Amino acid sequence: MKTSWKYTLLAIVGMFVFGFRSDTEAVRKPWIMHPINNQYLIANSLNPGDVNGDGFDDYSVIDEHEGFQTIVFHPGVAQVRKEWPRVMLGKTGNPEYSCLGDLDGDGSKDFVVVEGDDLERGYKTGVRFFWSPGKAKVTDGAAWKNAGIVPGTEGKQFLYAECHDLNGDGGTDVLIGGRRHSVTNEYCGLFWLECPQDKAARRNLSQWKIRYIDPKALDGHGFVLADVDQDGDRDIVDANADWDTPEFEEELYWYENPGEKSPALRQPWKQHSIWKNTAFYAKPQVGVGDVNGDGLTDLCTQTQNFVHVFLKKPGKPVAWEHLPIKKPDLVQWIGRPIKFHDVNQDGKLDIVGMLIHNDGRLPADKASVFWMEYTGGKPTADNWTYHAIKMADGYNSYHQWIGEKWDHCLFSDVDRDGDMDIVGNVEEHYHFNAGKPQSFFSVVWFENPLK
Repeated sequence: MKTSWKYTLLAIVGMFVFGFRSDTEAVRKPWIMHPINNQYLIANSLNPGDVNGDGFDDYSVIDEHEGFQTIVFHPGVAQVRKEWPRVMLGKTGNPEYSCLGDLDGDGSKDFVVVEGDDLERGYKTGVRFFWSPGKAKVTDGAAWKNAGIVPGTEGKQFLYAECHDLNGDGGTDVLIGGRRHSVTNEYCGLFWLECPQDKAARRNLSQWKIRYIDPKALDGHGFVLADVDQDGDRDIVDANADWDTPEFEEELYWYENPGEKSPALRQPWKQHSIWKNTAFYAKPQVGVGDVNGDGLTDLCTQTQNFVHVFLKKPGKPVAWEHLPIKKPDLVQWIGRPIKFHDVNQDGKLDIVGMLIHNDGRLPADKASVFWMEYTGGKPTADNWTYHAIKMADGYNSYHQWIGEKWDHCLFSDVDRDGDMDIVGNVEEHYHFNAGKPQSFFSVVWFENPLK
């Protein structure tokens, strides 16, 4: 079959643009990126939930720069490639993350925001609840009720939260992590707020009880729940590296759930080390899934030069086989989000990763969003192919806190075409236009072309 000179020319140009790469460093055409809502300067947090009951995932998002708590609503398939509407619930001090869950048991999803202490502006901060007005009124921001701060959570540096029923009583608890406060040196730790069993007491914030999993946890940005020891309950996996974590204490570990019915559930959980290394960058995330299909829980995380897969070994105690997968130039950069997911629907889990800027810089020849697949029957350290989902735009702010910085990565069939798309948010990717800050893009979805 003849090859068109046009395709030959494109191939030559592609080799100069992306470099001469082996099969394990392949580049595919980036996916189409659609805006969800680009009105955020620092779009921090991305948590899914069907808030209005229409069958589509909506998302809680906060704007850390402006202090806004918001929800963006899926507009329906016909409008999904246009910017989605958002509702603003309120404005508070230094919000760091938000999540959705039915906290009072009335059938509607409420809103949780965790805030870092705002000493400069004098805001009283903590873990704050907003009560839903009911599904029919959720698009009216004024109808949401700011319930205030849960007592005992004031003045700490929170980073992340998830809503889960940890004790199996049917109520929605809130799992929260953070870091040591830079001024007071007080630990946030890793803890959960236990929901009152009595539904009538749930809107009384003083009835929510603080239960510490680790009061001295160094970082709680990227924890995930997973049944690591496969005893039927959800354990917690976390990586503790943060800006102030001593280098030789950077570690990936898991906390063992003592069981829903055990009194020890409300005491600090036993911590188990998985891997210690000085190569972590601040606030790493962890992916969970059965990547080799043996029925066991595997993990992945990333450092600047490697994607690290930890295959769980059979038997007890819990042990791991470490696969350090070297990154090619295409993605060799500092990163944060990482997940297992079957991107191409071939029945095997792939890996999706995202990069972040380094002091304002993320070069245009890096795939800031990428996916990896392995060939053969099982994953090894050297049988992975990398593909670009999005190339970095190359913007360099020359500023430590401004640049393309991907924060979270979720999967949803956004356009209802039968494959799973990617939903992501990027923090602090803005520039100044006539002296005013303006976002490049903030909350987006990537349309999966691989079905």
